[in-house]
Amino acid sequence: MELKKIHPMQVLCFETKTKLSEIGEYVRVVAHKMYQAAVQNDLEITGPVYWIYDGMDGNPETVFSLTIALPITFKEKELNNSDFKLKSLRSFQCATTQHLGDWGKLGETYGTLIPKILSSGLTMSGENREIYLNIDFQNTEANITEIQIGITEH
Repeated sequence: MELKKIHPMQVLCFETKTKLSEIGEYVRVVAHKMYQAAVQNDLEITGPVYWIYDGMDGNPETVFSLTIALPITFKEKELNNSDFKLKSLRSFQCATTQHLGDWGKLGETYGTLIPKILSSGLTMSGENREIYLNIDFQNTEANITEIQIGITEH
């Protein structure tokens, strides 16, 4: 576990309310369209895709807020023909670790990280982020995902 402060960033994003039991409908769909919208709107992509969960508790039926975000160089302009919006993400204090391999085992990594956070006397904020550093749909063991669990500043 590593503690980090993530600086504010500008993103092109998609926001929705969903449940873990329905989240699969966004995989390989939203990010693909988001990259297309970034190129069509002449936005410079500056980082990998983030999935930001607010209020997710691990229960497959709990409704939570999902933001899928692509870091970009912000332009003060309207997006052309886009289902996405421009947004600035605030700074984010978090405990982080890397998950190597299949996303089906992400829960195991959360299950290891959360007790470390709690035993360190830290308080979780309710916001989690996953940064998809390497995505390999043909060989899922090659996936590299950074998990960031928000913590409140004391």
